[in-house]
Amino acid sequence: MVEEERNKKKGTPDAKTYYQKGNVYFEKGNYEKAIENYNMAIILNPNFSEAYFSRGLSYYNLKDFTKSARDYTRSMELDPNNPVIYNNRGDAYYRKQEFDKAIKDYDKALTLNPRYLKAYYNRGLAYACKQNYETAIEDFNKVIELNPNFSEAYHVRGLAFDYMNQIDKAMQDYDKAIELNPNFAEAKQHRELAKSKAEGGGYETSSIGGGGEKGKGVNAAKLLEKPDMSFDDVAGMKKLKEIIRENIVYPMMKPDLARKYGRLGGGGLMLYGPPGCGKTYILKAAAGECKASFMNVKLSDVLDQYVGGTEKNIHNIFETARKNAPCIVFVDEIDALGGRRDKMGESGQYMKAAVNQLLYEMDGVEANNEDVLVIGATNAPWDVDPALRRSGRLGKTIYVGEPDFTSRKAILKIHAKKRPMGRAIGWNRLAIATNGYASADLKAIVDDASAIPWREAFHKGNERNVGMGDFLKAVKKKKSSLPPWYAQANKQIGQQEEKSIVDGKEHVKISESKMGPAEKAAFKELLDVIKKNNKWYYKIYKRVIRYFGLYFPIPV
Repeated sequence: MVEEERNKKKGTPDAKTYYQKGNVYFEKGNYEKAIENYNMAIILNPNFSEAYFSRGLSYYNLKDFTKSARDYTRSMELDPNNPVIYNNRGDAYYRKQEFDKAIKDYDKALTLNPRYLKAYYNRGLAYACKQNYETAIEDFNKVIELNPNFSEAYHVRGLAFDYMNQIDKAMQDYDKAIELNPNFAEAKQHRELAKSKAEGGGYETSSIGGGGEKGKGVNAAKLLEKPDMSFDDVAGMKKLKEIIRENIVYPMMKPDLARKYGRLGGGGLMLYGPPGCGKTYILKAAAGECKASFMNVKLSDVLDQYVGGTEKNIHNIFETARKNAPCIVFVDEIDALGGRRDKMGESGQYMKAAVNQLLYEMDGVEANNEDVLVIGATNAPWDVDPALRRSGRLGKTIYVGEPDFTSRKAILKIHAKKRPMGRAIGWNRLAIATNGYASADLKAIVDDASAIPWREAFHKGNERNVGMGDFLKAVKKKKSSLPPWYAQANKQIGQQEEKSIVDGKEHVKISESKMGPAEKAAFKELLDVIKKNNKWYYKIYKRVIRYFGLYFPIPV
């Protein structure tokens, strides 16, 4: 205090001034600057409990929970009867998944303040993460007693009842949560799941969290497989195969050689492109080529309806991959799991935590597991969180576009292989007529063409082979599924033209998408395709080539 008085006389800021400046930066969300000022306050007054507490809160917001807990501990030593400090340190331990330590701090907070609603709520969450649902419900009951209008408390108590298979009680709590907050998306989702469970006679609760045993989360070992296929099983796509060989297969076949030349046999890639163009299929083939383990992770495998469960499942999957290296972890529909956090509202807090965990695991893969390759696939790359797309995570992007002429011809032949085909099938003609079609569209054409003689055989009893005429009928009937996707992609990352008529004159306004230039650079190949598709002469070319394939006989 004497030092502070001297500083005041000299006009030098004292500890309280720095503390107040830190609070201003904290309110603005500039936690790094806030910490700098709290540091100065602590240097000038090492016994400044509030400065330690606020610095701990800043570290907490920066996700540095170890430093946060350390500062709360120091603040607690200076102010041992403050329940808020114990509660906040419990939160830091909770985020570190040290639930026993967290519960101990919540206990102390409630000893000091028996009506501390937040401590009851947080302790209930910690007990739930330890799968002690009965005790968790007791804490949530107390929360509701203290605040009967707290919708989130009804929701989490409903989840606890759900995990205990007490579906009626769970649905009552979900209903109450929705009544108090009609926009409560998670409560509505979980109510629908509980309703389905009640009507369907009961799927196991664990199925919501990825199919593990009840309350134990995802069994990552069940996702592990050794694909028995190779690129020989994938029709066409020669250029894409070579790109994948260089980025995936070769580094994992000879990891030491790859590391010597800076081509790591691990890290992250993102495959993006239109739906139905074979992203999942070709990756399984890549895993088979390099004899690596393969984990095909879907959103349903990792999502858990309870707080902290999704993060545990993600960690479990990555740990299993590390133990079975070389391993390819394929996350299909990565935009659903690693979506942009800036577009998630308050109701998306659980998914934000999942994205944070995924980011953490990706950094861990980069630093410690060079023989674990994480690959995300998406039809909506613009919806993937930018932090996930940065270098070291899913920094390299590979565009998987629509199949070219050679690939379309090969795909049609492969799907037709096990069907009774006629001799005069014009594969070249069909490949020309299906310009701009996805791989999935081509399979649908083969199915539709095969269905024509099947229906005839079923109703009239006359069996025959699938003919060229059947294929032409199927192609005429089946339109490409890709134009709507290209339109959506153009809206998200391309240029938009808005036409308006003012004083009888047509005005064209060209507006750029919200995505910045740096983000657009990662999707240059797609942008080039969009620009080409939007050219008037290319639109005419596609119509002419399709008409040519459908109505002009071409040699087989």
